[in-house]
Amino acid sequence: MAFRPAPLGPGAVLFRGHEAAFRRYPDLITVAEIEPQTFWTKGTSAGAAARGASPELESIAALPQRKLVHGVGAPLGGTVCDQDRHIDEFRRWSRGLGAAWTSEHLSLIDLSGARGVRSCGFLMPPLQTEPSAELAARNIARRREVLAAPLAFETGVNYFPRRSFEMPDGDFFAAVAELSDCGILLDLNNLWVNEKNGRALAKDVLKALPLDRVWEVHLAGAVFEQGYWLDAHSGGCAPDLFGLAEDLIPQLSSLGAVVFEVAPAWYPHFGEAAFLREMERINRLWEIPRPGARTPAPKPAVVQVRDSSSAPAPAAWEQRLARRLLPVADRPHGEDDPRFDGSDERAFALYADLIASFRRGAIVDVLPNTVRFLLLATGEACLRERLDRFFSTLAPSLHPSDEALAFRRFLEVEPAPAPGLRDVLTFEAALIEAASDDRIVRIEVSSAIDGMLAEIAAGRLPTSAPERRTRLEIGLSPTPFVREVAADEV
Repeated sequence: MAFRPAPLGPGAVLFRGHEAAFRRYPDLITVAEIEPQTFWTKGTSAGAAARGASPELESIAALPQRKLVHGVGAPLGGTVCDQDRHIDEFRRWSRGLGAAWTSEHLSLIDLSGARGVRSCGFLMPPLQTEPSAELAARNIARRREVLAAPLAFETGVNYFPRRSFEMPDGDFFAAVAELSDCGILLDLNNLWVNEKNGRALAKDVLKALPLDRVWEVHLAGAVFEQGYWLDAHSGGCAPDLFGLAEDLIPQLSSLGAVVFEVAPAWYPHFGEAAFLREMERINRLWEIPRPGARTPAPKPAVVQVRDSSSAPAPAAWEQRLARRLLPVADRPHGEDDPRFDGSDERAFALYADLIASFRRGAIVDVLPNTVRFLLLATGEACLRERLDRFFSTLAPSLHPSDEALAFRRFLEVEPAPAPGLRDVLTFEAALIEAASDDRIVRIEVSSAIDGMLAEIAAGRLPTSAPERRTRLEIGLSPTPFVREVAADEV
């Protein structure tokens, strides 16, 4: 492994709206990890690719921290692995930010269904067999080639029980690292969560890893829901997770960064004061003495890869995922490999709930007034049932704007008994289209739209809209605007 990372220091994942803390505390936060896809916008036309705004890229690049780039939309573990569509933009962001190295999940998300490749909406674990390790290694080698940058894979969370024909977690991660000759982003929270859920002891996983390949460590908070500890990035780290990190850090001769993760949805509950206290703890971890650059950590014993000839192929596992997680019309024909014995049913139920939760969150974030209107008009139970029907007909999208516009089309086919809802939905969809396509969008809605939005914001069901219609145009340039236009201007 020719690349050896420079010691950058302690840092945190940056999300939109969190930049001020990074500017105010550069001595406490010395590394900013960027997840580029979370800053990108996707156009609404068929085949449009996601792209980030150059001014935002330049603004992030101007932050005082050193930068790392972490992919969250094109994982490395599947037979379907995007090595083309997102690469140019990802490379542009990596280079524009001067990223010291890049990383991506050792997971899969795109599945081959009855109607083509579909996203299942959640990062899923690969089958831990020798063929899967070889597949991941090929994907990593190709990604490193097209990005022309040092690459590490992230060790993942896995809510499934390990099957008898699978490699132990540590052996699988080690095999992928050695076969691909790449770095490791060691997510200790994922290992801790896996242990708490009864999958594998974190210390056993660490014993199997080539620790001199660990370039980066992630730490985060977890929550307990539905009988599982979940890698939710929910706030502060558990004390025993920090203890695990304190014991491990001295063994990491190639460590370049320790990064704290907190999800945007959880940050308001966590708060800046708690975030800064956590960063102080991350700094203390970074200050623990480690082996010098010329004293690599001892390598574990050679990985004993078990015979995978009796195990299902990686594609068979992906077909099982597709049959359980995609909408009925997208599920591939045929039967699951009989070597999958059904011990994973409870975990599949959890993953289905997590996927639905992410989809609901995307729609609420992008169509907030429409969702509140539906909640006021039909009640929570009816709203959830309507969303579940939508999820059962259309596969997830990684882009919240696509998810929201698809839900709009669903509501147009199955309208709710709420007078005025169509106008609110038309207005919010126009906002999405103007932002996604960077163009002026013209619509016709009720002249009472302002009052309707005010009623919804106050938690009241809007009264019936008057008959008079008004024409609006909505745009972003040079500044965001919504203005009324005369009929002859349309």
